[in-house]
Amino acid sequence: MKKIFLIATLLLLMMTPRTFAFTISGAEIHTIAMEALEQGLAERGETRRHEIFFTQNITDLKLPEGVVDVKTQLPAQISYISLTPVRVIVFVNGRAFRTMSLTASVKIFDSVLVANHDLRIEVPVTAEDFRIDEVAIDGRNEYVKDITEIVGLVPHRFIRGGAPVTKGYFQQPVAVNTGQRVNIILNWRGIHATAKGIIMTRGRIGSLVKVKNETSEKILTARVIDANTVEVSM
Repeated sequence: MKKIFLIATLLLLMMTPRTFAFTISGAEIHTIAMEALEQGLAERGETRRHEIFFTQNITDLKLPEGVVDVKTQLPAQISYISLTPVRVIVFVNGRAFRTMSLTASVKIFDSVLVANHDLRIEVPVTAEDFRIDEVAIDGRNEYVKDITEIVGLVPHRFIRGGAPVTKGYFQQPVAVNTGQRVNIILNWRGIHATAKGIIMTRGRIGSLVKVKNETSEKILTARVIDANTVEVSM
């Protein structure tokens, strides 16, 4: 009979609610996570205007008596295009009491070149095609801020009006076309000579094309210098 009474007493003790000393509010947990992200951005040298939003609400956390410490964990990279995970770990008396996983949307803003209107493929761009505007940017790309970097280039893809642009969206325009007559600069063992040639394949400045020497009728590989000149190095 005594054994039965002892077991019943233990069951009652296990079912008794724990006594908590105080509560950390969900707002405080969000603040802690926010401060961790702000510090993470600062350590990465990020000084541009930014906005941070959490995708979920956190309920208040009741804590037992003891010394409380809160630590946070961030990934190696804070994403500007997808969600960034943040872990908040609450310790009581040196032992992990609760781990909460949050996800944050981090948006970075910068003043960059934005297309004033739709830009067509292979149409050379001018300064009038762009304006400086502050927009949310993709941290993976380097956006253009100086118009001189792209004036005279042509888009290799359609660019919609209002979109920020990177230098990778542009390329040199076609400088020479098939059948065009050009000057060939020949470089051979320090000797420089010139000849007349006919372009066999079209190309852009800096690209390689096939050109036929009008005198020897040999087909050579040349680098496009400008709209009238190609260079052959042997």
